[in-house]
Amino acid sequence: VWRTGANEATTFETNKDLKVGQDSLPAGKYTLWTIPNDSTWNVMFNSKQYAWGVDMEMKPMRKPRFDVVNIEVPVQKIDTSVEQFTIGFDNSTDNLSLTMAWDNTKIVVPLK
Repeated sequence: VWRTGANEATTFETNKDLKVGQDSLPAGKYTLWTIPNDSTWNVMFNSKQYAWGVDMEMKPMRKPRFDVVNIEVPVQKIDTSVEQFTIGFDNSTDNLSLTMAWDNTKIVVPLK
């Protein structure tokens, strides 16, 4: 499991309830965690806030019982290499998504 981002665990905050895939994500603040694999990534929105994201032995501090949403999304291979890990939002087709890209890999998490 990866505390998705650099240094501290990345936080995700919404002031409205969202649908993440088929799951409901209530308004609130979450930490973002992922398990990257070759063909899919698991993306977890965890309701617990962690001081750093990893402990002194560099082990993830995530407690799975606080996962509110756990979604598996396919990996997309992209032609352009992304130097820095990038998290963004895409609403170019009126379908909001949370995107993550690094090197030649991109994932898309559907949001409504």
